[in-house]
Amino acid sequence: MPQTSKARLRNRAWRILLLQCGLSSAAVVLVLLPVFLFRTRAWTLAAPPAAAILVLGITLFCASRSLRLLDGVYDEIAVLTSHDDLTGLLNRRRFFDRLDAEIDRAERYGNNLSLIMVDLDHFKRVNDTFGHPLGDLALAEVARLLAANIRTSDVAARYGGEEFMIILPEADAAQAAQAAEKLRMVVEVNDISLEGPEIKVTISCGVADLASVRPGRGTVRDALVLAADQAMHEAKRNGRNQVLVRVAGRERQLTLV
Repeated sequence: MPQTSKARLRNRAWRILLLQCGLSSAAVVLVLLPVFLFRTRAWTLAAPPAAAILVLGITLFCASRSLRLLDGVYDEIAVLTSHDDLTGLLNRRRFFDRLDAEIDRAERYGNNLSLIMVDLDHFKRVNDTFGHPLGDLALAEVARLLAANIRTSDVAARYGGEEFMIILPEADAAQAAQAAEKLRMVVEVNDISLEGPEIKVTISCGVADLASVRPGRGTVRDALVLAADQAMHEAKRNGRNQVLVRVAGRERQLTLV
């Protein structure tokens, strides 16, 4: 967790603790003060229960605020451990968790499932020309374009470096290829502004679905990821800025629009 967030949470926790101590002390003083002023039997008997009730109410109030603070901390930790901090997409570990779940669901209900592997073309050239900070901005912008142009049921993740993965439930290779071609065109036509200079970024996509893979010694997940990876690398070898589909053990290039 970032140091600024930790300091902010620590300060909020201390404020809740000081609030509880201050209110409890004030409640005890206000309840017991009449005992010393009037010294009547009624006040003497009623003061301790009244003070205890007030302190209990203050404690419950502060405890509820502490629980809300903890809920916020847990939510923040969940986001940090499951999302890539640069792009905001799911990270590699969370991607594999979601892919396993989607494969299980597809096999249980007899549905298809597709995977798109996306890689930025000549990204090293972008880093070498503009520097890594601006290269990170380009990665974040491409991630935003990918996330904004997929279905709500699809899952986008940063796989590593300049590679992204998109899980498409209930979609075959042809449908996934159309989705990948849309992403390719969106990235190609959007000039990415890097705080001044504008650059052209293109992507190469490899597409595979469950029907096109035959797992050997590995798992279905490994076979699907490998098929999409091989298709993507073949697209790069064919000249980049294109979509290539893995179909029944071979690759088929998608005709560019």
